Amino acid sequence: MKSVKLIDVSDGAASGHVRRREAEALAVRDACLGWLPLGGVLARLADPVVRVWMKRSGTAYAAEIDVVARTLKKPGIWLLHGAYLFGCTALGDESEKGPRLRRTLDWPFPGLGRLVEVRRQRGAGGEFLNVTWPGFVGVLTAVAPGRFAASINQAPMRRRWRSSMLLWLDYALNALHGLRGRGRLPPEHLLRQVFEACTSFDEARRLLESTPSRDPSCSCSSAPSPASAS
Repeated sequence: MKSVKLIDVSDGAASGHVRRREAEALAVRDACLGWLPLGGVLARLADPVVRVWMKRSGTAYAAEIDVVARTLKKPGIWLLHGAYLFGCTALGDESEKGPRLRRTLDWPFPGLGRLVEVRRQRGAGGEFLNVTWPGFVGVLTAVAPGRFAASINQAPMRRRWRSSMLLWLDYALNALHGLRGRGRLPPEHLLRQVFEACTSFDEARRLLESTPSRDPSCSCSSAPSPASAS
């Protein structure tokens, strides 16, 4: 089994280390878009739409995505950040050692699992470990030792057609559906704010409950993190 890289990012920004992980970040893009029929065309059409929506949303991380996109010089970077396709099934449950968050990569993206990295990031609230991918700006699964842990669980994708040949069209339409409106943060950007700013589980829960985000069908499974966790 291939080990997962632990990378220390002093300023917390994905854009700060994407140059050192450029090949891996491009591999993530290819894993998500390379198998789709007309994936390159979709990326070129969707990137400008997602870029405009992202800046309307009020997220503090749009500039980071812009740096990643300009570094990688391939279409699809904005699209992937707009669709957050990495948000596979998550589960919060109890174990003998306390609350546990589980994640499975059950979307059909060949190679996505071996590209996972753990990024050590910091914010005003403290340090946290972000289970993520090279070039990805948001937070989908993370643990802040002594504070809390949280994981976004993306709801099942709406399917309009039974044919697997039209699966790529469902991906596109569902992603574009979420890009309507303004002033609602991408869920993965809201969760990053929570890990950067909140010092306790209760504070994190209040922020998640009170801040509008883009996708109301997305749920966030969270659990307190024991003070002794490392």
